[in-house]
Amino acid sequence: MSKRNSFKEESLLKQYGVMITSTDLMFQKIGDSLSASATAAATARDKADSFNICLSEYANKENNAIRGELVDYCECLKAVEDKKQSTLDSVIEKVKPACDRWKAICTEVQTSLKTLCTTRDKEVKAVRALEKTKCKEGSKKAEQVAADLAAKQSEVATKNAEILALMQQFHTQKLNDYKSVLSTYAQIQMLYHSRALEFYTRAFQDILDIRTDEYIEGVLNETTPMSLSQSVPQNMNTTGTPNQ
Repeated sequence: MSKRNSFKEESLLKQYGVMITSTDLMFQKIGDSLSASATAAATARDKADSFNICLSEYANKENNAIRGELVDYCECLKAVEDKKQSTLDSVIEKVKPACDRWKAICTEVQTSLKTLCTTRDKEVKAVRALEKTKCKEGSKKAEQVAADLAAKQSEVATKNAEILALMQQFHTQKLNDYKSVLSTYAQIQMLYHSRALEFYTRAFQDILDIRTDEYIEGVLNETTPMSLSQSVPQNMNTTGTPNQ
């Protein structure tokens, strides 16, 4: 038995109504999740900015040997957070309206479906009543009943076609929007992560570029008192090991 035939004729409105309601809820949940993501992102951005500010203040107080790398490291982290925020803004701008409009779409389809099903049910009742009508074969009444029955059956068929066309249009629009919403979300996220990877790679390299010997030498030159530095043997380097 096909899925279409598994639907009871008398409960088309109810069964299609469940489909429409579930679609409305699905898009509503996606929209709500995006709104919740915006709130969570704002909190996460505050924490990230706090970390970045702390690191920047430290970098500006540090020795020239590592200051440049640390400052650039902070700029990379800030760039990632900026890109993350713009990505979320782009997702909400492009995806959320498509989700929000489905409440109105579902309400409109429900109304149209109810009207069509109500009219169709009246015609079905009329067909059943005519089918039970008893009259003598060949009589004018029999001919009239046959004509009325054919007309009512045609009207039922028309309403059935209209109902199917309405639901076909609904499912097509639902799937197209669903595909658009999910593909747009994935595409925007791919662009964000590709750019974030570039910034994180640069930040990682900044840390690798820090030269320990140069840093230690610079720090000792800046902080060691003259009297202490004069007491350091000439054959000792800044790490405390003999010069070769």
